Amino acid sequence: MTNVTFFIGTVKLGGTEAKLVRNFLPALKKRRILNPRLLLLRNEGEFMDLIPDDIETFSLDEGKRTKLPRLVLRLRRMLGKLDSEVIMSCMSYPALISYGARKLSPGAFTHVIHDTVPMREFIKYEISGERLRRLKLSLIRRAYADADALIGNSQGVTDNFLEFGMETERVHMIYNPLNRDMIAGMAEEEAGLNIEGPLVVSAGRLVYQKAFDVLIRAFRKVRDRTPAKLLIIGDGHLKRELLSMRESLGLRDDILFSGFQQNPWKYFKHATVFCLASRYEGFPNVVLEAMTLGVPVVVTDCHAGPSEITKGGRYGILVPPENPDALAGALLSVITSKRLRGNLSALALERSRAFGFETSLSAYERLLANRGAPDGSIR
Repeated sequence: MTNVTFFIGTVKLGGTEAKLVRNFLPALKKRRILNPRLLLLRNEGEFMDLIPDDIETFSLDEGKRTKLPRLVLRLRRMLGKLDSEVIMSCMSYPALISYGARKLSPGAFTHVIHDTVPMREFIKYEISGERLRRLKLSLIRRAYADADALIGNSQGVTDNFLEFGMETERVHMIYNPLNRDMIAGMAEEEAGLNIEGPLVVSAGRLVYQKAFDVLIRAFRKVRDRTPAKLLIIGDGHLKRELLSMRESLGLRDDILFSGFQQNPWKYFKHATVFCLASRYEGFPNVVLEAMTLGVPVVVTDCHAGPSEITKGGRYGILVPPENPDALAGALLSVITSKRLRGNLSALALERSRAFGFETSLSAYERLLANRGAPDGSIR
């Protein structure tokens, strides 16, 4: 077996974090082609209790004042303990640390980078206000150019790798593993909802990217036309702001915030329609998870992900980002038309079957067992 360390910041709220600990690591361990370990910057996050007991877990013990050079040195010292032929860095900051450690110890490991956000959106939204933005971007470019392989979780993400000058033979696209059986089983748990009438469900971190402010403004327009409820699943630093918006729009009784849920799917199955209003995405897992349960979806046609999942709107309704009117119109069309809901439900189920758990796992195994070699990729 090939020893592979999966390196991520924490296991706090996030699609990549959930995928790793709930699906990916346990399945890889069971299949015995790879021997996965988990390396964290900090031992914290809502998913800590979900890390399987048989997955060795390490931490760099990052503190508030721990700078990048110190983390690089900590990883270099830890390489013997990790005993891994491959380190797969999930997102840019772990990638920078791994890049630095490998520069100090050439040939110590194969470096694979997995990213879930298109580079242009990362630059525009996530580091635009940072004081050392240019230096950070330069380091990221070097780290990505130095990696043995780059994995994007959608065509949009991988296309951005190429736009930023990464070599074609080192860039691979592998969709996130979708464990349809697990989702269907967990959806059978009792949700404890006591809601009559149409229900719009959305889920994600309460952050700028996910545009819950746009969804709430759209829902005000929906509510003006028909009785309905909106359930928002997730947590984040914008919660107080969104609660205030709910109050100011007179929607206290119509919008419910459930907070973080280990099992969101038991709520998804009760949805009349699932909605994701994001400003940008890589590959939104929650959309496919809702479709797996036969829930019609309305999603924004933001760069990367939603259009791929819905095949340009064939399997769900796409609307422009930042457009509450268009979003409200799409939601109303689904809520008010039983025929449309039935069609979209059948299409959602059909489309979700194209994203196989086995296909994604096998692609990762081929690539990582071959230490990033091109014959381990899928296109």
